[in-house]
Amino acid sequence: MAFVVELVFRGSESDRAVFGEAHRTYWRRMAALGILLGGGPWRDGTGEFLLCEARDRRTLLQVLQADPYARARVVGEPRVREWNAALGHAAPARPERPVPAAAAALTPHERRIAAMMLDGLTNKQIAASFTVSTRAVELHITRIYRKLDIRRRAQLAAVIGRQDSR
Repeated sequence: MAFVVELVFRGSESDRAVFGEAHRTYWRRMAALGILLGGGPWRDGTGEFLLCEARDRRTLLQVLQADPYARARVVGEPRVREWNAALGHAAPARPERPVPAAAAALTPHERRIAAMMLDGLTNKQIAASFTVSTRAVELHITRIYRKLDIRRRAQLAAVIGRQDSR
């Protein structure tokens, strides 16, 4: 499902500056995972517009709550609306990347976790982004390792074939 999200800034610009880089890094990662389709700040600087894709509203709200701006209360409650494109494209065109053979053995969720691992997130950070326990993430990682026949995080990039984790 596609969603339109409006984030309205609150607090001072200095608050946004403190968490700005973490916010941008977070959303670059969400773009790499196919969750963020597009977006950017309003011209007047009062907020941001995001076009997102998620399984359902609840999943999207979990993604929004994990944003560093949301955790630091730099934005107010997001306005989220389901979007059904009547004209044009439902989502900006994204180049399709071939999935390496090893990664094809993984479920889409396992591929998302693997991408987060390659981005350097800890198990605890991955768990927070999905609002699950660290143990649940550990179980997914164990399945990923078994499917890819590896034993360490350091082997993941070589097996999946990603040179750059961004």
